[in-house]
Amino acid sequence: MSPGGFTVFSGILSAGVPAQALHEAVRAGKVRASDLPEMIASVWTRDDSPTTGLSEAGWVEIFRAAGFFVYPPLAVRQPDGSQAPLGRPVAPVRLYRGSSPERRRRMSWASEPSLAEELGARHAHFGAAALYQATIAPDVILAYLERRDEGWTVVVDPAGLSNIEKLRDIHGHGR
Repeated sequence: MSPGGFTVFSGILSAGVPAQALHEAVRAGKVRASDLPEMIASVWTRDDSPTTGLSEAGWVEIFRAAGFFVYPPLAVRQPDGSQAPLGRPVAPVRLYRGSSPERRRRMSWASEPSLAEELGARHAHFGAAALYQATIAPDVILAYLERRDEGWTVVVDPAGLSNIEKLRDIHGHGR
């Protein structure tokens, strides 16, 4: 992160609602695009429900300002043996989400059904939860973010979600 970005980000983190402060800083042009992936990843993964402090529309605006990214960055071995950054998929991707029925059209998805089911089980105590799948167009995928000790979250623009299919019910721990 640039020195200027670090200064802005320190203020964002000390704000009452960091997601809102990040959104305001992006709208005001105070954040360089190159600093956004690290800032977004830090704020997004800090909370189990990041859209509580900022609407999905606000988050989509922030993600779109950054452009597609992977954080932390991953390199992929190319046919010639060189390394290149992992890019946005070029074909539709099947993703999974564990959630209550009313929260199935949200931004966080997983590429592995087992991870989606594990995350969905956390919310099963609020009521019925299920494992869902959807095939997502490449331009709907905003970012891949690593959640410490939990795997990778695939962040999508919910406006591009269609044909979400329920695979099975998820039962919470202790039910």
